[in-house]
Amino acid sequence: MTGNLVMIGAFVLSVALMLAASIAVKYWRRRDTRRSPLHGKKLANLPGQQLVGRMNDHSDELLLASIVMYFSFPVMLLAWAMSRVQWETVQLRTMDWLFVIGAIAMFAYGLRRFVVHWGAKTRARDGLVAEQMTGQLLNRLIGPNCIVAHDLPCEGFNIDHIVIAPRAVYAVETKSFRKPRGSSDDSHYKVTFDGEALRFPDWRDDAPVIQARRQAQWLARYLRESLGREIPVIPAIALPGWWIDRTEESKRSDVRVFTPMGKGADFLLTGQEVLDDSTRTLVAQAIALRYPAIED
Repeated sequence: MTGNLVMIGAFVLSVALMLAASIAVKYWRRRDTRRSPLHGKKLANLPGQQLVGRMNDHSDELLLASIVMYFSFPVMLLAWAMSRVQWETVQLRTMDWLFVIGAIAMFAYGLRRFVVHWGAKTRARDGLVAEQMTGQLLNRLIGPNCIVAHDLPCEGFNIDHIVIAPRAVYAVETKSFRKPRGSSDDSHYKVTFDGEALRFPDWRDDAPVIQARRQAQWLARYLRESLGREIPVIPAIALPGWWIDRTEESKRSDVRVFTPMGKGADFLLTGQEVLDDSTRTLVAQAIALRYPAIED
């Protein structure tokens, strides 16, 4: 009986510490002075969105079922061993305390991984919402003169959106940067593009510009090898939820930075026609070949 109570107490202690740590992490995250630029915006469901939610629920249940099966014999073995311990004669020696230290170390390691992946999940969620918002707004451009594709698998990376327009093919990289909650002059939601980097209210970042150029170069090379001709590819960065302040240097840059909100993406359809209907169709077919086949 004593052994069962000790085992139950150990499980209860782990659960209690886990819940306390989860609550503490959530509280700490809520004190963050930055928030998503799309906070409060409405986002329509994508096709099959409810089914994706159901699939995620079933995935969680499958993981739980797998954990139960994996630990079934070890847990029962532990219960069997605990029931045969003579607790009246147990004395904790130095070696025994090492197991306690090991348990604390394992919990600390799990807590650290929890915090790391909590932050990674938050960033991934912000990125997902930004990509979905940008994708839905870019889909408005679809028509006789424009084809839009999303999340193109490449060589170790992906291109968030591809707009095949009369002027050129645009390789669009969507970014979601959290912004300060407020300021006296509304500068907290403005970002300036100087042609080489994005200058936010309290930091500067050139990595998105470098990434957009690299991805556009890859797409141009892929289309050249697939179609046997040069296809103009323009790198672009979408910043949903931000106000873009363009400088004279940005107007001369090869990278286009824009917000897809409102009519911010309409410029993608402007300019002199370089790619006719048949060429745009060939480009779309070459891009479609990069997507994986559906498997059972």
